[in-house]
Amino acid sequence: MTRLHGDTSAAARLSTLHMKAAAVFSDDPGARRFQLTHAWVFALVAGDDARVEELERRLRALGGL
Repeated sequence: MTRLHGDTSAAARLSTLHMKAAAVFSDDPGARRFQLTHAWVFALVAGDDARVEELERRLRALGGL
């Protein structure tokens, strides 16, 4: 995953990968927020408005944004 971070053409894939990583940290709200924030940023880069809105809802529920 870290190899892809410099490639903006991989933004949609990175958003998905960070969302999956967030699920791994279901018992750690801070780590989950961290991963979801990255997913949100990459969704913004990818221009995926629906995912951006979903992630914003999830982040607000976790005390983010």
